[in-house]
Amino acid sequence: MGSDERRYTLKNVFNCSVEQKMDVLKIRNSDAVRKSMYSEHEIGVNEHFAWIERLGGDERQKVFVVLKDGEQAVGVVSVNQLDFTHKKTDWAFYLAESERGGLGAALEIFMIDYVFNELGLEKLNCEVLETNPRVVDMHKRFGFSEEGFREENIEKDEKRIGVHFLGLKKNFWLNEKKRILKDLKSKVSGITLKMDTENVSVSQTVIDRIQSARAKNNVNWMNLLRLSVEKNPNQSLPIIEEIMRLDKEINELTGKLVNG
Repeated sequence: MGSDERRYTLKNVFNCSVEQKMDVLKIRNSDAVRKSMYSEHEIGVNEHFAWIERLGGDERQKVFVVLKDGEQAVGVVSVNQLDFTHKKTDWAFYLAESERGGLGAALEIFMIDYVFNELGLEKLNCEVLETNPRVVDMHKRFGFSEEGFREENIEKDEKRIGVHFLGLKKNFWLNEKKRILKDLKSKVSGITLKMDTENVSVSQTVIDRIQSARAKNNVNWMNLLRLSVEKNPNQSLPIIEEIMRLDKEINELTGKLVNG
């Protein structure tokens, strides 16, 4: 590989390691990314992994982690609101600030081809905040046209912000692709992207299932606790006290393990 060549792999978030998923959390919480999102709060670890878990049951979303040299997580790209009946979808991506020189353009070309050729869709849509005009202009360079603007559509930092709605039609992309790529050739030169086609590993699937089962069982546990306290508090409360005592013991032992 040449010294100027940059290689990236798009990998399903479920196939990524815990370390890679944690790197994605850092990117999601970076100032630059949070400013471009509808929600700007700092995302916690539990919230982050709950988001990943929910994706497993959502057939209308595909989320890929952008891995530099197949290892380092440097961004995320997703297709959302997948609609195979009407052959359309939305998409979005965000990158670490260190990887923005040309990668965004290369990723846009790659994902447009993926949506139209691999998924067989006819329309690709996206939404951009009015505070990010540079991204609006970038999408238009790839043939996206502005299909609407909703004034004061969301609230961020106690201000009402408008949202641009953009769309790209497959026929337009196929007709104009050569011209668009010619204009962007220097920008994406030396950048290679590929889609990881590996299926979710068995071990990761088992871990995800355990996590999901534990989450559901927590609901069952709380329902059981509520029922016991309401029906027979005199007998249930000593059991609850014992649970709390053992939880405290577990926390103390965990603290010794962590602190050495």
